[in-house]
Amino acid sequence: MNQIVKGFLPLFIILCAIILIFFGFVDADERFPVESNNSQIQQIEKALLEQQEELLSVDRKEKGILGEIERLEREVVIQKRSLKELSSRIKEISCEIKGGQKRIQRLNESSTAARTYLTKRLIAFYKFGRSGYVWLLASSATLQEFQKTIKYMRAIMAQDRQALDILDRKTRQAESELRRLKENMAKVEELTKVKNSRMALLEQYVEKKVFLLMKTHREKEFYAKAVQELKEAARALSETMMHLETTEKEGMLPESFAKMKGKLPLPLKGKILRNVKQFGFNPFMHRKGIYIKGSPGEAVRSVFPGRIDYSGWFKGYGQLLIVDHGYHYFTVFAHLEEIVKKKGEAVSAGEVIGVVGDPGWEIGPGVYFEIRKGRNHLDPKSWLKTK
Repeated sequence: MNQIVKGFLPLFIILCAIILIFFGFVDADERFPVESNNSQIQQIEKALLEQQEELLSVDRKEKGILGEIERLEREVVIQKRSLKELSSRIKEISCEIKGGQKRIQRLNESSTAARTYLTKRLIAFYKFGRSGYVWLLASSATLQEFQKTIKYMRAIMAQDRQALDILDRKTRQAESELRRLKENMAKVEELTKVKNSRMALLEQYVEKKVFLLMKTHREKEFYAKAVQELKEAARALSETMMHLETTEKEGMLPESFAKMKGKLPLPLKGKILRNVKQFGFNPFMHRKGIYIKGSPGEAVRSVFPGRIDYSGWFKGYGQLLIVDHGYHYFTVFAHLEEIVKKKGEAVSAGEVIGVVGDPGWEIGPGVYFEIRKGRNHLDPKSWLKTK
């Protein structure tokens, strides 16, 4: 209330000045020349011009806040997508590290077994060398046979040594790869930490900007403009629906959407908000649909078979999906965190089409849902099976 009074105070001062100057005109005919009256008129015009410039400045400020919020919301979507990719990368590297550790363990076991075997063989050769050469020489038919046997024994020892070297080399390579993976993991975790800090900062910025906008909206003029912008967004969506309606293929589905009144499943299980008191101070109170509360990351599902006719960002509605169910029936899903279906894709009843998002207002995470027939809004609660 104090801010509204402050907002009207400059206008009140200007009106008082106009009244005083007007009464000054009455006496001016008797006491002052015409030039004085012209000067006073110029003062009024100057004051009005200054007031108009001030109003334009406030209007630009409002638009700047709205534009900044939209830009920040887009960046939040991008950062969340990036964090999701980093999380997937961390899982991949973790699996690779576990695989590398298992390979090293197997190689170490093989190396230990080989060393144990070679140790026993070397001990046997050592014992053989003390008296075995005499026995081998005595048991050999010829000197060439003795030399050939010695050659075979040396070849076996060399082969054992080579096998052991290969195992050692593979172990070193696996350990090197494991170190590289751990270094990559450290880098990805550090990047994730930076991204999380950036996300927290962005959310603080969004919260401050939204709070500032809500304070501005308490003034009558700004509140009316906010409503007007939402109406423009709704009209733009209606125009999109009209375009989709003209391109729709009649009878594309074997079942009729009209027969499902009161039988459609909820897009997600949650509390349905509709009236102004439930919504609080936010733009959804001026729309024809419902808001279903949910949890971050919860799946949003199609309520009936159809085809995706719009998939992407829509001003005033955030991440938006429009599903065409045939015979001019459409369902609208707005303020999604993520869209998993593209334009032109067919969907079945109960199929996941998106993920619950948070529009950043008081109501918290959820999905905005509409049912339309052509340009007409239908009451979603009379179509959904809520019991």
